[in-house]
Amino acid sequence: MQAEAQPRNPLRTYQFRIAVVSLGKGAPTHKYVAGVKSVQGLRVQVGAWETWEGGNNRHRYANPNKVIWEPVTLEQGLALDDTFERWAEAVIDYSTSGVVDPAEPVKREVTIDVWDENLHGNGMQPPPMEPIETYRPRFRRYRLKNAWISKYQPLAKLDSLSSEVALLSVELVHEGWVKEPVKETKKPPI
Repeated sequence: MQAEAQPRNPLRTYQFRIAVVSLGKGAPTHKYVAGVKSVQGLRVQVGAWETWEGGNNRHRYANPNKVIWEPVTLEQGLALDDTFERWAEAVIDYSTSGVVDPAEPVKREVTIDVWDENLHGNGMQPPPMEPIETYRPRFRRYRLKNAWISKYQPLAKLDSLSSEVALLSVELVHEGWVKEPVKETKKPPI
């Protein structure tokens, strides 16, 4: 009996998959560029605008006002290519020169997919470099709008005597996020 070959998937142990808009020939596509074990800051805070009725100091009216989107931090990750590194360099170049290279934009759309290993067996996990639009077996998906890298750490502390694993850490400032509805699809062919 011959065993079936399975494609190598370095993201199989990461619950959060990160995709960034990939500019190239044709329409922009999203492809997985990293897997992370920790996502922090996916929060929104809405401030209150208070008004008082003239002569009545006992009652105030509060309405929603300013929306604050916290930066999102991706930690303990594995990058599949140099997308984050090139992106961080583009942000630094923009901050020093004010010029944006069309091939490496400063603000991009980022997708965070939350995977549930119990929900998605080995056959349901897509190969990491396939367009994410072709697979929808995920628990949740969040899209960050106009994100840019404010902190980038490609490696942990470099110490040859330590047993630390060198993992990626990125902080993204953005202009808001949306949760996409999960669409049920059939299992992709193996």
